[in-house]
Amino acid sequence: MQTMNEAATLPGSGFQVRFAMWRHGSPAVRALPGMHLGDRVLGADIADEARRIYESGVRFVSIEPVVDLGGRPGSEHMIPVLSFVRDLTSYGVEVDWRAEMTAPEGPEWWVFSHLFPPSFIEGPRGAEALRIWRARYHVGRCFFRRGPGFLQIRDRRKGGLRRLTVADEAYVSAVEALAADRGEDAVPAPAMAVFEKHHLAVRIGDGVWWAPYRLRRWAAPSWEV
Repeated sequence: MQTMNEAATLPGSGFQVRFAMWRHGSPAVRALPGMHLGDRVLGADIADEARRIYESGVRFVSIEPVVDLGGRPGSEHMIPVLSFVRDLTSYGVEVDWRAEMTAPEGPEWWVFSHLFPPSFIEGPRGAEALRIWRARYHVGRCFFRRGPGFLQIRDRRKGGLRRLTVADEAYVSAVEALAADRGEDAVPAPAMAVFEKHHLAVRIGDGVWWAPYRLRRWAAPSWEV
């Protein structure tokens, strides 16, 4: 795992994502000796960092900055934070994070509702959105998994289950590029149009965030996914 000195500065004017790690999510348990596993600054390889965090025994992560979900111009530096929450969610790690939804023209809250629910949402309808988000949350609300020569995406964020099978090699490569936060330039325009139509690729400032996470653990009962 990266140390504080090895941590990378993320896109933005000196913007860094600081977070703390514990072995357990319960406040009472976190107060016990040996439960706190240190504080870090998020590095450049988010997927690898999330994997290392999970493998080190971390089961609760608290993220410092408030995450702007409004997609407003200049907020593309929020993409690594969202990807971090997404990848931790895929491992079943509880995440203590705060969100802001004060831009009425931005993405609707349900676009993010497959992520571990935030502890607070700032905005006119934040309290109501958070109540529904927590009530409906479960593992596997929006994920993708790879088969031999294809990808399958399952999305339960809104209006029941939607399935999308991606078999075209260019589209499969596009998903992998988006999931790695390589940006829109690495994705063919037709693929981007399809993914945006289904709210799988989300505009955040001048960047694009890939919403579904890789499925790493099955929900119980299995009909949930």
